This record gives sequence, structure tokens and C-alpha cells, in this order.
Amino acid sequence: MEKMQTNHFFSDRVVDFNQSFPDRDAALRIVADRLLAVGAVKPTFGEAIITREQTYPTGLQLNGGIGVAIPHTDADQVLQDQIGFVALKSPVTFRQMASATEVVSVNYLFVLALKTAHQQLDMLQKLMGLFADDQAMAEFQKISAVGPFITFMTERGIS
Repeated sequence: MEKMQTNHFFSDRVVDFNQSFPDRDAALRIVADRLLAVGAVKPTFGEAIITREQTYPTGLQLNGGIGVAIPHTDADQVLQDQIGFVALKSPVTFRQMASATEVVSVNYLFVLALKTAHQQLDMLQKLMGLFADDQAMAEFQKISAVGPFITFMTERGIS
């Protein structure tokens, strides 16, 4: 059996594929619960992330019809660095980043739980770099299991 690469930000307990949720808030609550279960966040993280998403939306429409969202909240909600990831079987609607009205059908959810604002900014920049790389994103869309996902992210310096 191939040894799974270790990655500072991703745990097999908070990376999931082919998931279905009725809506954005349900998806955020489930990921927040998983982050809580691994000891990465405070019990108030879930509500904090939902509240922040209402004011500062994080949906992004990428090339090729891919929708991603990068919800995050204040670093004081975080106990240890972790990123919750979910690939959705059917998209959920998020508001477009920096828009009051536009919406995005999100296929991929990256929930950031990072202990410092600097780390959040650094991670957002790394993820934006990945999202802007059409070739990498084409490869990314073929991933359907935790091991290859963690390897892919690690190889791109998101570790």
C-alpha cells in the first residue's frame, strides 16, 4: 500500500469527495463539525464561518465552469491549522466574492481554519494561484480520493 504523503493543512478526516448537501450553510456546518472533531477549531467556528460568509462571500467562478468557495473566519476561532475540503456531487450556491448579488454554483469547498491572518492571506494567494492555472485545475477535477488529493496539493506547495 502506498504511503500517504503528510500535509500540514489536510487530514484524511476532513477531506471528502462526492458529497451532497441541501445548501451552503449545511455544507459549512458539516465541514465545521469535522474540523471540530479533529480538534482544529472551537465549537463556535461553524456559526462564525456562516455569519462571515453572509457579509464577505467567498464564491469564485473559474474557467471551465468550475465554482469554488474559500470560506474562513477570524483566526481566534482556530486551535490548529487545518483546511477542510469537500468535492460536491451537486453544486451549492454561494455568493460571488466581492458581489452583493451574483451567485456561483460551487463544486469545491476549501474551508480555511488557520491560526493567523497572515497565514490566511498566504493560503488565499496560493489557492488563487492554483485556481488560475487551467491545466492544474483540469488535473484537479479528475481527483476523487484523499491520497491523490493530498499529493496534488503538496506538490503545488499547499502543505
